[in-house]
Amino acid sequence: MKTKAAAIAATASTAATASSASSSTTKAPAVIPSAVAFITVEGRSADEILQADTAIALQATSAEMQTAPGTYNDIPRFLMTEPGVTFDTDSRNTYMVNGGNPIENLYVVDGVEVANINHLSTSNSSGGFVSMLDTDAVSSVSLHKALYSTKYTGALSSVLSVNTAAPSAQKRHLQMDMGYAGVGAIFSHSLGKKAAFLTQYRRSVINYFTDDIGIGGAPIYSGTLARVDTHPTGKDTVFGLYIGGNDKIALRPNLQDNEDPGYISTTYTGNRGIYAATWNHIVSGSTLLTSQVSYASSHTTTSQMNAMQNNAPVYSDDLKEGLSNGRFEWLSDRRNYKMLLGTTFGVRQLDYTINQAKGFPSPYNVEPLPVNASDIQFNGNPMDQAAYGQFTWKKFRKLEATLGARMQRFGLSGATAVSPQASVMVQLTKSVRFFGGVANYSQQVPLPTVLGIASNRTLKPISDVQYQATVVYETERGDRFSIGGYHKVYSMYPVSEEHPTLSLANIVDTFGQPFLYMPMVSKGSGISNGVEVEFNSSFNRKLFVRTNVGLGRSFATALDGVSRRTNYDMPLRTNLIAGVRMGKKQVFTTRYSSHTGTPYTPYLVMQSQLQQRPIYDVTSVNTARGTDYQRVDVHYEVNLQKEGRGMKLYGGLDNVLNNRNYYQYVMIPHCPGCGPYELTQMNRYPEFGLTWAF
Repeated sequence: MKTKAAAIAATASTAATASSASSSTTKAPAVIPSAVAFITVEGRSADEILQADTAIALQATSAEMQTAPGTYNDIPRFLMTEPGVTFDTDSRNTYMVNGGNPIENLYVVDGVEVANINHLSTSNSSGGFVSMLDTDAVSSVSLHKALYSTKYTGALSSVLSVNTAAPSAQKRHLQMDMGYAGVGAIFSHSLGKKAAFLTQYRRSVINYFTDDIGIGGAPIYSGTLARVDTHPTGKDTVFGLYIGGNDKIALRPNLQDNEDPGYISTTYTGNRGIYAATWNHIVSGSTLLTSQVSYASSHTTTSQMNAMQNNAPVYSDDLKEGLSNGRFEWLSDRRNYKMLLGTTFGVRQLDYTINQAKGFPSPYNVEPLPVNASDIQFNGNPMDQAAYGQFTWKKFRKLEATLGARMQRFGLSGATAVSPQASVMVQLTKSVRFFGGVANYSQQVPLPTVLGIASNRTLKPISDVQYQATVVYETERGDRFSIGGYHKVYSMYPVSEEHPTLSLANIVDTFGQPFLYMPMVSKGSGISNGVEVEFNSSFNRKLFVRTNVGLGRSFATALDGVSRRTNYDMPLRTNLIAGVRMGKKQVFTTRYSSHTGTPYTPYLVMQSQLQQRPIYDVTSVNTARGTDYQRVDVHYEVNLQKEGRGMKLYGGLDNVLNNRNYYQYVMIPHCPGCGPYELTQMNRYPEFGLTWAF
């Protein structure tokens, strides 16, 4: 058996680690890279060592994501099939975790924090249309939604860790593919004996087939991933990472269509880039130093016009963001304890122009006078700083007790948050383990909300306290059953000053509508709790299944002190993915998804019809609920590849039963006499594609 130091040196030189079977829902491929660090102790990588919740994290490989029906090889859409994760629309990959707001999710790619990995994304959401990362360029993902490490910048609901595929140091590899998400290519090759690179490019094609995918327009986007691995010595590894994307869309309402509720034309463009370098140095057989520098930039523009008033300007913005960040970590994993200490320092470059100078009639006001007028220009360089640490005491390999804390200063508001956490993991039997604990997290309010109204710059970071408990049973064959519960308590939540019933958690989705900027204060609260049951069989079986059921509630309290449903309160969520292998080359999978209908606020119908614009009943916020969501998808693929070369064909049908699933409660302002109705989501939709590897 290799000594600890020998195992570390071997791992650093090959840039790969073996994934621990006990911490994965399925047996991972023999090589799963992680650009965080490569220190192995009993088969675990440094990224696993840093996580207190590794035993219960939701994990999946690239192959599992690609065979999941209705996900279009898109990582966030695959997450929608996991317990505790829900969604409100088929048209975007925005997801909510454990009853939280979509803004509460953080992405980490190869150890680098990324604000958003999606095309057509905005600062008010962690979602978008489709991911910039191709699943063929990814080896595995882990969704941490229970007491994740103190090393991460504030995220109130989850951290998604993405491990990209290791560049091949042995031979050249080229792969091309085409499908719903676009056409793309992946290429990897060695750079001498101690380095290798991988690059991926993808561009949309759906705009060549239609100018409207059901939302009034069709997206156009392209994305690039590049990764370089170098190993100058047996104790040093250096990783370079680049992720970039460009996207645009034009949404045009059809005023002649009495089923089109829109009246605002929207033009959106965006580009973003993430550049990072990570250096890992093995100090000794159990100690690792990590240094990382990164720069992230984003530039989006939005222009909105009122099609009912000769395209009169309604709103425009030009949002430029940059973040220069440095991170330093010290990790030691010994027989009886493990310890992590780290610090980060970041400088934001903000250049915001938000123009709503004339304002617009708010859907929350009966009076038709324009409100919320703003003409904001903000330039600043706020500095964020953080220090964090974790200590875990290990006893007889059956008990791990962890204490940790993070202290962070948010430069924009000048607020400082201290976030402690404590957890325990107990190996009850060979196959059963218990995980539980409590943690506090803090997160900055989305920048457009803070900067869109001058008075909102005093908003404090949102805070929540999470209580988690989970029992996991795993077999030697890779099957896994778990049952767990959570309870989250929110404080310092932004709520409206003008409308005492409104919280940021129950304001309507603003994409494609006039931005609903309004003065807010950090005096709201909220509660989210639930129970989840999950069963996953080994993906390597001839018959395999991933299924889960979740029960949960989510409420928010605004200035009037009344607890109301949030937009994410969907009490019952059910997911099932079942598959069968037909021989060695064919796989057929089917998926069933359902959740309780989305809450919504009814309209004041008489006033809305009189003024020909939607007006909400602010005394009845989220008192109504849409019809339940149900959908069945199927997927079939034939893999003709041999030794990584050849063709793979796949096809499928989404929403096989053609269910008319609820999306939003809407009103048609340009149709006098038309009453409000439920806008539905995607109809039956075919999916197909191919992959060719050389």
